[in-house]
Amino acid sequence: MTNSQTTAIINAVILRPGYPATPGGLLLAAGKIKQIMPKDALPPESSRMMIDAGGNYLVPGFIDLHVHGGGGSDFSDDGGRKLLRIIKFLASFGTTAVLPTIATSSREDLFRIVRFIAPFYTGNKMGGRVLGINLEGPYLSIGKRGAQPLRFIRNPDLAEMEKLVEVAEGAIKIMTLAPELNGAFDLIKLLKRSGVIAAAGHTTADYEIMKAAIKAGISYATHIFNSYPLLHHRETGAIGALLESARIDTEFLCDGIHISPVLIRLLFRMKTIDRLLLITDGIEVMGRRTKSFVMGGRRVIVNSAGARMADGTLVGSMLPMNHALCNVVKFTGIPLSEALILVTSNPARLLGVEDRKGDIRIGMDADLVIMDKRCNIQRTIIAGETVFRK
Repeated sequence: MTNSQTTAIINAVILRPGYPATPGGLLLAAGKIKQIMPKDALPPESSRMMIDAGGNYLVPGFIDLHVHGGGGSDFSDDGGRKLLRIIKFLASFGTTAVLPTIATSSREDLFRIVRFIAPFYTGNKMGGRVLGINLEGPYLSIGKRGAQPLRFIRNPDLAEMEKLVEVAEGAIKIMTLAPELNGAFDLIKLLKRSGVIAAAGHTTADYEIMKAAIKAGISYATHIFNSYPLLHHRETGAIGALLESARIDTEFLCDGIHISPVLIRLLFRMKTIDRLLLITDGIEVMGRRTKSFVMGGRRVIVNSAGARMADGTLVGSMLPMNHALCNVVKFTGIPLSEALILVTSNPARLLGVEDRKGDIRIGMDADLVIMDKRCNIQRTIIAGETVFRK
């Protein structure tokens, strides 16, 4: 697409995060938003393509900060085709940018995966679809490991992490760790120096340890309420410290399985919306119909209660982002425009890309989604090009 050629989106209801709906349209050129058109405005004759939104919502593309895979593949699988396949699959649910999330792995696999994915961020091979890497482990609590493989969980290794940061060349954006482990506070300081968001999760930390960890540099809570000690009225534990701090960005799942809708509503009372982030924690079978699959050598059973191991442990989520977004509206009663903040402007701000992603403004990346009032995706556009059409 040249600068003189534009794509026009007409007959849309533009819904920016946190703003009222506005009928209108857009002109896209060279992968960017060139112009915001008022309702009934005629696009220029130079437009090479006309997209009629059919009166549906036009929203910014969703950013998923915590997703392991989908469509039958995992981001830890080898091969650029598999990575591209996952990202294309996620686009069918409105997700236009991701942090591929890597579960606890052996040292060899961890370095292999980071070396494979990092160039898709640092070299921008995916046109801004890969916004970095999210490491969920391996320095986690055995007692709160969830579905993380026990044999690879270990205490913080600063030499290992320093080398990993070097290999990643800035691609690692978030790392989840258990602050109660030996060496965890030194690791938090290393992550902070390296520009990596230090996240608490899969932890048995009590309130005092977590408060100290926040002071040391923890600034993010991984899938809040899941893989933490229970919140008790006399011992609030790690959850109490994370919810109490106004500095903590907090991600959560909204599939109706991991967290009760009642607790979702309470979360919105305990945290301001600018500190909340909706994630999928999606796994390879997300969006697919299957009764079971094997992960890490263990069989996982899939039914209406989610994906679970034989002992009942939940394994990630199978609910795509657009459905999770509608669940937020359903569970909390907030307007869709406010719910959009959780999957657009908030994650963009967290990653420092709010100047080009997460909103609909002139000059921003043309990462856009056309969807109906029930969050059914009609079309997904990345860098001005349609990558999914219903």
